[in-house]
Amino acid sequence: MRKKADELARLQRLAQLRSDIEMRKLSVYRAHVTAAQSRIAVIEAKMQQLYASSAPFSVSEARLANALAGDHARQLVRAEADLARMMPGFESARAAAIREYGRVRVLEEIRLSARVLAGDGQGSGKGPS
Repeated sequence: MRKKADELARLQRLAQLRSDIEMRKLSVYRAHVTAAQSRIAVIEAKMQQLYASSAPFSVSEARLANALAGDHARQLVRAEADLARMMPGFESARAAAIREYGRVRVLEEIRLSARVLAGDGQGSGKGPS
């Protein structure tokens, strides 16, 4: 029985390592996604500011505002495309992190159940109920 407990402990440690790696990958993806979302928000704010002035535009100011708006619109399209390209990888990393985390928890529960069934008294570590 001890051999099985050792094997479960080893499997749990391995699963924990894999879970940590997947969580790190997810963290990196999340940072990139957050940065892309921030870039999009900044560009949208700049576009709103262009036309937020209550003072009337002169023709040259209107041309400048339209040129800037066109530039911002192109930047926005690129930023949104970048974000769209990131999302499948992000979702995949998120699913992998969830799966590996779940695997760790399941192995932990199996190990604790095996301890209780073996009568070793160290089941949950919470003491008698």
